[in-house]
Amino acid sequence: MNKNTYSIRLMVKCAQMYYEEDLNQGEIAEKLQISKSSVSRILASAREKEIVKIIVQNPMRDEYLNLEKALEEKFKLKEVIIIDSKSNVPEEIKKGLGKATAEYLQRVVKNGQLIGVTWGTTLCKIKDYVKNDKNKDVTFIPLVGGIGESNIDIQPNSIALDLSRKFKGHCKLLHAPSIVDDPFRRDMFIKDKNIQNFFQTMKKADISIMGIGSPFISSSTLMESGYITEEDVEELRKGGAVGDISSLFIDEYGNGDYFELNKRIIGISLDDLKKIPLKIGVAGHITKKRAILAAILGGYLDILITDSGTAKEILNLQYSIK
Repeated sequence: MNKNTYSIRLMVKCAQMYYEEDLNQGEIAEKLQISKSSVSRILASAREKEIVKIIVQNPMRDEYLNLEKALEEKFKLKEVIIIDSKSNVPEEIKKGLGKATAEYLQRVVKNGQLIGVTWGTTLCKIKDYVKNDKNKDVTFIPLVGGIGESNIDIQPNSIALDLSRKFKGHCKLLHAPSIVDDPFRRDMFIKDKNIQNFFQTMKKADISIMGIGSPFISSSTLMESGYITEEDVEELRKGGAVGDISSLFIDEYGNGDYFELNKRIIGISLDDLKKIPLKIGVAGHITKKRAILAAILGGYLDILITDSGTAKEILNLQYSIK
């Protein structure tokens, strides 16, 4: 990562860890998922730009950094990245989240890694903000089959392909629908040798990039795409679903084993999602606050990228551990 591409936020955060929190460079490298040499260069760049003098000069709003730290500590997350949400316009929040995710990926992605993606109107924005001029020996794959028959840009295959082009890496596609009529058809479908091989590849993912959905909001892409019916939604509501991740529905504690709809999904399982070493959740707007909290409590996230309004709501939500 070229030092000229370091964001102000990253330089400030790294400097605070080093100078104010007394973390050594190895500890910082582990927390931020970068090399020790990168930490050294970031600190040097921070000094060159006079962010660090005798104390850390923070050009950002302390409120957001403090909010990030509060969420990290409360939910034991590796990192929280917060963007401003003063406009409260969903489309603008999605663009901001896409930009923040692109910057984060450019920081942490390493050669040789396998990166799985889900789908959605937020994840499809990431490609617009990736600035990369070097070939990366990385491979992007979808973690779930296709969603509906329209909105090609938000499909998992499309997002994987777009990001592989931006990182000048590789891509493998999953030629399968995300949902079938019943569990029996799903089991028959995944007996195909090619699908079986792809499922084994999913389990080897180093990083996951996942949107988090809420099927009960009026703008739900799942409903708009015809992916689920009103009857499905009512059944999910009665069952206690609060959100979905990789098209798999979860309750307020992050459990999803008992939802019948999940047994019809062609994609990675919730258990295998948890095993991915670095799990990135990208979602914003306060309408998704309970879905995001459920994903955190379920152990599906290491990194949360969200907006300030949603972050405050999540921090103040009352919940219990089941």
